[in-house]
Amino acid sequence: MGNPMTDPTGEPVEISGEQGVFRAEYERELGQWLRRRLGMLCIAYALFQVVSTTVLILGSVWSASANESAISIAPPTPIEMRAERAEQRADAGLPPRPGDAAAIAAADRIEQRQAQRDARDSRDEPVVSTLDALGTIAQRVVEKVVEPKTSAPRAEVSDTVTDGGDTQLAQDTNESGAETPPNIGTQLTREISRAPLQSIETLAETATYVAWWIWVLASLPFFAVVAYFGIYVRARLYTRSEFVRAATRMILLIGFVSFALETTMMLLITDTAVTPLLTIFFWHLTASLFLPWTWRESLKPILPLLACWLLLRLGLAVSNHEWISLLFTVIAVPFLFAPALFLCYARLRWHRNRFKSGFVGRRFLAMRREFMQARAVHESLFPKPLDAGWMRFDFGYRPAADIGGDFIHAWMDDQERFHLMLLDVTGHGLASAMTVARIHGEIERLRDEHPEEGPARLLARLNRYFHRLLARHQLYATGLILTLDSRSGELRYASAGHPPIFLRSRGKLRELESTTFLLGAVDSETFGQEEASLLLNEGDTMVLLTDGAYDAKSPRGERFGLDRLRELMRRPTGPTSWPTYLMRLIETFEAGMTEDDLLIAEIVFLSRRSVFSGITGDAPPSNSLIYAQSAL
Repeated sequence: MGNPMTDPTGEPVEISGEQGVFRAEYERELGQWLRRRLGMLCIAYALFQVVSTTVLILGSVWSASANESAISIAPPTPIEMRAERAEQRADAGLPPRPGDAAAIAAADRIEQRQAQRDARDSRDEPVVSTLDALGTIAQRVVEKVVEPKTSAPRAEVSDTVTDGGDTQLAQDTNESGAETPPNIGTQLTREISRAPLQSIETLAETATYVAWWIWVLASLPFFAVVAYFGIYVRARLYTRSEFVRAATRMILLIGFVSFALETTMMLLITDTAVTPLLTIFFWHLTASLFLPWTWRESLKPILPLLACWLLLRLGLAVSNHEWISLLFTVIAVPFLFAPALFLCYARLRWHRNRFKSGFVGRRFLAMRREFMQARAVHESLFPKPLDAGWMRFDFGYRPAADIGGDFIHAWMDDQERFHLMLLDVTGHGLASAMTVARIHGEIERLRDEHPEEGPARLLARLNRYFHRLLARHQLYATGLILTLDSRSGELRYASAGHPPIFLRSRGKLRELESTTFLLGAVDSETFGQEEASLLLNEGDTMVLLTDGAYDAKSPRGERFGLDRLRELMRRPTGPTSWPTYLMRLIETFEAGMTEDDLLIAEIVFLSRRSVFSGITGDAPPSNSLIYAQSAL
């Protein structure tokens, strides 16, 4: 039973199978990606806060400077200048001139219209940023506190104006009736009258600077949350689920801080354009751009913020009776967040497909390396070709995949008897090769514990091993064991459902058939211990093979077949090496479409070994090899 885990879609999976291995590695990959992206998201949030604060402060300073410049450089109109001179003459007790009453009335109308425009602009002009909202609040507080204390009456012109003043005023008009600007005394009087108003504006401007500091202080919790998650929390996260939970908590905290600040703006300044919904959208969109999470996971930190926003809007709708606006806003919310949700889905799907292709490539390369190493270990279990003087042994092996289930084992005992065991495990590939590795250890054990037992007894013990341990996994094998005596030339063999041994003896072909059942198919009592024996002639050749030789198929689906093998084996003159010759022929017949493992072995009995040659170590007669080759 595999270990349960949760995939990116939130469904539990098992990691014991191939799909589970992919899920587990994909989770690790997403966890590493999230570690990097969470840090990038924290940096992005911090940079945005710094840049937005700087831009807002610079924008407010520039706007204030522009307004002051516009106010300071705006010259008075001719009507305002004439109305002001008329008021001065009236205050000095001088007789009015023609047109003074009309100028004063026109100036009053202009002043009233300007006051109406200023009132409308101050009422309708939206506050476009949180900084401006803070500045507006500070200005209103200062005006309410300072204005009652500084509302002094306008300074009146000195009563010491004499007839000389009349002379000075008379000079304001030249002979042609053109009016001239007021003199320095008049300007000084105007500045004195405006002094209380300038003091109020200075205090309001100071309040704007105080608002900047309020904004900086309000940003400190934001930077604290980002630094805490980006530096402290992120270093202690390892799995993808932990990163997702941490990102959710961070966005929730940041969202609540911003929401609380902007809600305060909305409640204190009714005409502010600060919209918490757009701020929530910004946090959600930015997180979706950076974090590889599902659309469901992206909604977890947003839904609580949306709930708070909905309660706020509902309260404002109750107080202002703006139900239609509330309805349209609620309807527009899904469309506002739909792009970010689609981005989460498409981005995670793209990353999953990209990772899957890379995963397959990495797994394939890793599997190739592992199979090459396993093949080297597997082939190290095979014997080496042997030339003992009185016999020669050689074989060829080609697995269908990197490793296979065909196996051959050969050894020479102390009495100079040659032993050979040939196995063909059902199937091919890794499972068969692993079975071969287990069987090799069992063969070595049987050799050490029962060195004097013949082929039938050893094959029966091997069947017992298959039947008790491997048959439950649907693993069986065909096999044969033979023993060749160097002195007598006696061949003893037992075959468990294996293809026949082809014996070429003095120009004739003989087939040594199977003697018992498939290894592992039946129990020990049914399997039996039947054994066959015969005497070999000098020069006889035995060709042993697995079923991959005659089951080979051409691209047209034609089988190579036993009949074709028999015809080849009946040739009067044989090749130098039967394994090399037959394997090349079969591979050409298959045209590269290999379906099964292929193993072909050759044993050539050259001559009987005499007692004296065993004692003295003399080589066999040279004519024995010539006779063996001529017999072929």
